Amino acid sequence: MAQTTRKLNQVRNSFYVYLPRRWCDEFKLTKDSEVVIERALDGTLNITPTSKRRTTSEPLKLSLTKDQSKDIVNLLVGSYIVGTNELELHFEDGLDMATRGEISKWIRRLPGFEILEEHSNSFILSDTSEKQFITPILRRQFATTKYMLNGLLNSIETGDTSNLTGIIDRDEDVDRHRYFVERLCHIVLRDPAYAKKIAISPPDALSFSLAAKYVERIADHVCAALNELVYLKKPSMKIIKISRNIFRIFDETKKSFFSIDKTRKVVQEKDIALNSKRPLHTLNEATAIAKLLQQVGASRKEKISNEIVLALHLERITSYCADIVEIGINRIIESGL
Repeated sequence: MAQTTRKLNQVRNSFYVYLPRRWCDEFKLTKDSEVVIERALDGTLNITPTSKRRTTSEPLKLSLTKDQSKDIVNLLVGSYIVGTNELELHFEDGLDMATRGEISKWIRRLPGFEILEEHSNSFILSDTSEKQFITPILRRQFATTKYMLNGLLNSIETGDTSNLTGIIDRDEDVDRHRYFVERLCHIVLRDPAYAKKIAISPPDALSFSLAAKYVERIADHVCAALNELVYLKKPSMKIIKISRNIFRIFDETKKSFFSIDKTRKVVQEKDIALNSKRPLHTLNEATAIAKLLQQVGASRKEKISNEIVLALHLERITSYCADIVEIGINRIIESGL
């Protein structure tokens, strides 16, 4: 339906507007029908016929052939991330034990998803959790990655890799948090009522989704760097000195990203430069350290391959920190609009 305008009418102290007749006819609305009026985050009003609002959605059904079964993990994770409440998987050629085990393993990585029914050739999965807030989950992801990064830097400093497995095992927690954050961000973008409930705007949802992805990438590089350390007796002193700053940079990255959440209610245009000062300093530091690590990795003189690869993983960790800080700065600027 094309955009239309309506003149406001007044009865005593209230205003009203007539709904377009074609729209009412489309949804079979009569004088006894009801509509739901919701205020969006930008102040606009959304009007929805009650007949259009379903308390439960139809399950998403995926029918897979034997050749398509190899893609089950990507389809499962993708369905979860976009906010599917109920997923029905049907395998046309039957379900072998390997695929069944793979599905069960991945379900444990997707918070809230549970297997409701399991048959010889099908699964029914459902979200059994209530919708949660995004910010605490993202903070938890940062905290887990910080623990992993601290373990890596201690290993670089001391040469002790005895706790390598304990650190790498936490990577699954980071992955799970990323999937959960992305899922909730998709729900925010699709459900204005939920967005209003948790006070997250669509731009914030996009920022949180990107941050969760970059934090997960940092954790991946931590694991890869630890694997390189196993073959190194001890990195060069130059790498040790540079790496001492990375933990502080990551800590400042987290503070930069969440800094606006403490001041958003009182932020004004004149505060933007002030609130951006510390994040901008962190961004410059992270960029400078990443360049130093690039130079170390590019200089192959008297270095074994494991040390070169280690330097490159540390550079990627620092570069992702810079990317997250940039998102934090954008959030500060956006808060003044």
